[in-house]
Amino acid sequence: RSDMPTPISGARARLFFNGTTLAGWCTGLRISETIQLQRINVLGNIDSEEIEPVGRQVTLTADFVRILKSSLQEQGFWPRGDTAAVTNFPEMTAVVYDQITDEAIYTIEGVLCETRNFDMQTGNIANVNVTMQARRLYDEAGP
Repeated sequence: RSDMPTPISGARARLFFNGTTLAGWCTGLRISETIQLQRINVLGNIDSEEIEPVGRQVTLTADFVRILKSSLQEQGFWPRGDTAAVTNFPEMTAVVYDQITDEAIYTIEGVLCETRNFDMQTGNIANVNVTMQARRLYDEAGP
């Protein structure tokens, strides 16, 4: 039925960095947004007076199929080189698109690489698991 909502599934999602670079064979994606809250507690009151937002944290975790001779460094998603190269690595923008409608589902701004892990098991395809920190997350509703 055309009036039924359309669910988002992994079969519809594609991950791009910096607008046009497809993020390889991405097999899994997790995006987390946390708004840090601080309680305002005062003497003489057992209950908090207020709860104030004091920060935002966005984390992007992606799983990739490891393709021979196609590392994340070669694709431009991971810094390579000495201290200066790592500290000067530019922030990226990641966008998850619905490949059916070609519309952005999530936009993640200010993405910087943090952790990568390699997973190789007997009888399985090798994977690279990447964690990135970011500054902002927008869903399809926009800023």
